[in-house]
This record gives sequence, C-alpha cells and structure tokens, in this order.
Amino acid sequence: MRDMNILLVDYLTDRVVFFIERFGHQNLDITENSSDAVRYMIDNIYDYMFLGGELGKYGGNCCDVAEFLVEHGENPNNESNIIIHSWDLASVDRMIQLLPSAKYFPFEEYKFSSMFNI
Repeated sequence: MRDMNILLVDYLTDRVVFFIERFGHQNLDITENSSDAVRYMIDNIYDYMFLGGELGKYGGNCCDVAEFLVEHGENPNNESNIIIHSWDLASVDRMIQLLPSAKYFPFEEYKFSSMFNI
C-alpha cells in the first residue's frame, strides 16, 4: 500500500504536533499560510487535506484555499478527501458553502486519533 499524500493547513502548534505524531509516517505537507497551501495544491495531488479556519495574523484563512479550489475546478485536489477541523464557525460555514463535499470534524485530539486510521 502506498503512502498517503496529506496537506495540513493550520497554525496552532498543538495541532501541528498532533498531525506530525499521527500522520508523520505519510507524505505530510504542513503550512500555516493559505498562499503556501495554494502553491502546494498546484504542485501536488493530495489524498487528504485538513483545513483549519483563521490562520493567525499573517496566514490568511482556509476559506482562501476553498475559494482556490472552486475557481480551479480542474485542479485534481477537488477530488481529495477534504476535512475541515476548525472551531471558527464563520470560516466553517463559508468553507462548507464553497466545498459541499467536505466533511466537518471539529478538532479534538482523541476523536481524530480514532477517526482517521491513515
């Protein structure tokens, strides 16, 4: 079985550490910036994309990532398993509107550990 390609877009250190510990054996790209996430999606195809919400003072918002996917329907990452894990409900609502096939699982470490057996 091949390794999974995973993109994590989040700026919170505890979440990043969790993802590294949980999914670091896979091909894991991590960014805390929406512009970098878009560049990753141009250059790579992901099996899973985990999107936070707000990305800190200078990181933008994962809604920018969702808007990129909508505007570039030909990008193969539109077929990825997209998981929105933010607690920022305004961002969650916007991303779900843009990406209706995305799944919403608010981040709770113990739930993520059991739900995603990647």
